[in-house]
Amino acid sequence: MWKKFSFVSVIFILMMIALTACGNSESSTNDDSANNGANSLGEEQVELATDTYLSNIGATNVVKLILEEAGYSVTITQTDVGIEFSGLADGSSDASVGLWLPTTHKSYWEKYKDSLEKISMVTEKVELGLTVPSYMEEIDSIEDLANNKNNIGEKLDWTITGISPGAGEMKLTKGEVMPAYGLDENWELQSSSGPTMAAALTRAIDKKEPIVVTLWTPHWTFNKFDLKILKDPKNKYGDPDNVYSASRKGFKEDSPLAYKIIKAFSLTKKQNQDIMLNIQSGMSNEEAAKKFLENNPEFKENVLNKAKSSNK
Repeated sequence: MWKKFSFVSVIFILMMIALTACGNSESSTNDDSANNGANSLGEEQVELATDTYLSNIGATNVVKLILEEAGYSVTITQTDVGIEFSGLADGSSDASVGLWLPTTHKSYWEKYKDSLEKISMVTEKVELGLTVPSYMEEIDSIEDLANNKNNIGEKLDWTITGISPGAGEMKLTKGEVMPAYGLDENWELQSSSGPTMAAALTRAIDKKEPIVVTLWTPHWTFNKFDLKILKDPKNKYGDPDNVYSASRKGFKEDSPLAYKIIKAFSLTKKQNQDIMLNIQSGMSNEEAAKKFLENNPEFKENVLNKAKSSNK
């Protein structure tokens, strides 16, 4: 009788041990699944959006290469900033690393912010303003344009060379800056594009002629030329912006690791200007991004490691 009871007891104990082990294994598996889920690729097709600012184009192509290293298939849509924002809001694209806030893209952010998620800061303290070559020694302030100092208006045919009409800086210049200084009475803000503006600036500098352009940092022209942003005593351009990344609602859940990579991504103004200068010198956008990563081998690893170790 005792032997029979002992045998049954041993069997019962062994079954309990096995069940406990299975439970622990299942718990461990669940924990691993949770961790892997936080860093899973999720939806592997990622659509990045950028406007026509060369600084944003360069940054976007660096992010593209890092996302592809992680296993994503990435396409870039380059368009006007207004379409960029609306595309993020309606889900046509997934994310951007080129939102200038709180000033430059304020009107777009206010319109679409309920459909967007701000992710993280990409570049700190970027400036924008009316800019001239430093050899224009007599022109130091926007007020000098308003006062037509040294007949600068006649010399420039009362024209400020701008970029694409939908750009945040153009809207700010035309809607806030020019009326505040009285420039809207005589001066014209001429729309063009970023490359066209830069070409006009280059031609003027080659001939040492006067020119006033809408410009910003980071921009490759500050690496190549001696330029000065005109003083803005009324602070109508506002304090320097920061550049942020943002995404459509739901992107974090749909592509968890891509979201974390973008959150971990940042560039200094100098790094961005180096990329921009290579693009301007003839490299394709992707070639310039590859060169940057080759010259900074730790950059990609730092972003990926930070993303994969993040709990959010």
